[in-house]
Amino acid sequence: MNVMLKVGKLKSIIIAGVCFYCFTSCVVRVYAQQLNCGSDTPTIQWEEKFQQLIQTAAEQHQVSQRNSYTIPVIFHIVHGGEALGSTPNLYAAQINSQLTVLNQDFSANAYNKSNYPANAFVNWAINQNIATAALDSNGRIKIADMDIQFCLAQKDTNGNILSEPGIDRINFVDKGWNNPNQYTTQSSMKNFLDSVIKPQSIWDVRKYMNVWVTDKSNLLTYGGVSSVPPLSGLPDIVAGATDQTDGIWCYAGVVGSSQLFPSGSYVAPNIDGRTLTHEVGHYLGLRHIWGDAACGNDFCNDTPPASGQNTGAPTYPHNVGSCASPTNSPDGEMFMNFMDYTIGPSKYMFTNDQKIRAQTAMLNSPFRNQLGTHNLCSTPQTINQIGNSYDFTITPNPAKDDINLRFNESNKYYIRVFHPGGQSMIAQYAEGTHVKLEIKNLPAGLYFVSVTTNNTSITKKIIISP
Repeated sequence: MNVMLKVGKLKSIIIAGVCFYCFTSCVVRVYAQQLNCGSDTPTIQWEEKFQQLIQTAAEQHQVSQRNSYTIPVIFHIVHGGEALGSTPNLYAAQINSQLTVLNQDFSANAYNKSNYPANAFVNWAINQNIATAALDSNGRIKIADMDIQFCLAQKDTNGNILSEPGIDRINFVDKGWNNPNQYTTQSSMKNFLDSVIKPQSIWDVRKYMNVWVTDKSNLLTYGGVSSVPPLSGLPDIVAGATDQTDGIWCYAGVVGSSQLFPSGSYVAPNIDGRTLTHEVGHYLGLRHIWGDAACGNDFCNDTPPASGQNTGAPTYPHNVGSCASPTNSPDGEMFMNFMDYTIGPSKYMFTNDQKIRAQTAMLNSPFRNQLGTHNLCSTPQTINQIGNSYDFTITPNPAKDDINLRFNESNKYYIRVFHPGGQSMIAQYAEGTHVKLEIKNLPAGLYFVSVTTNNTSITKKIIISP
């Protein structure tokens, strides 16, 4: 099979289709298990086709034009009636923190990127004649801005504004589904996801990136699984994603960032949102950094060969000389890449060639190339902007029984009152310049009022008095 490879990195070829991100140990719930990764694979034709698309994109300068994408995300939170904020029924704020991590990581702004050594892979890059486009001003392998961002979907499949942006809460008891935590093997869990949960809850894969969040058995050693981008003309791919199964699953305990939202429910050590960063990498066509074989091929020239998956928190340089043909000497393996298995605080980068793969997927996959084109991504104000807009006023504030919302102009509005954890307390449509909301039944404390109209959302704080 003549699989096209980029010059400079001739690793052995194993194609990994459905990929699993695993975790090693926990301090909240203690696990002591070996890493266990998925075995379902598409045929080698998938990579051959993908390499052809990469070459075409390069010839037509499609990627170099810095195409920018914003992908709408819907988190299907599958729970059994647990209290809001407990695993797996996560607070909206924990989901919001996960989105922040994704946007940081995919824009070369990872919170810990300052840990990148000043001489990282400089000598290896010189020895391997790595292209200048893949290097930063110090000659290191560049931390790449993928030009891909993510938003919480603001509308459901019928065009209705979501009461919790980007969240679809599903009680599996009401659905008549089994509890996901009863599946104790990788294959049985995947079969349950693909045959029950996904097809009965999936939103249009051409409009949304679907992420399912559930509990899991303590016997399962992985925390996430993603499909690869389906490609046109390859109907024979084994276990290829369909419009009923495409997307990502994550264990609820590894979703979100404890740094950004300390009040969430997490399972250490993966408490900074990097599990989903890794899985989204697979969703966009990226391979594991070690190519799923000893010194295997991830089809990226600018990632040094690796002898296998890395775990824990290595120090640079790591495993120097572990691969000989091609060599990773004198700088070792790129354990800080998001497509390795090191713990979250140890990684902080994608590379330029990984960006090319992700951009190629966005250009060509029929389940990716329409994402962000359906007006599902209004831009709510960030927490730093709360209270800075004067499009409406709230009186009185603090309040006890009722609040009055007065708008500068008459329009149709969707109004939501929610507490800092994200739970909606009031959600309704209104029209005009004046709306009265009854709040006397709400517990005293801090709340937020969000008003959405014409795909713009404004959020302000209110205090409800005892």
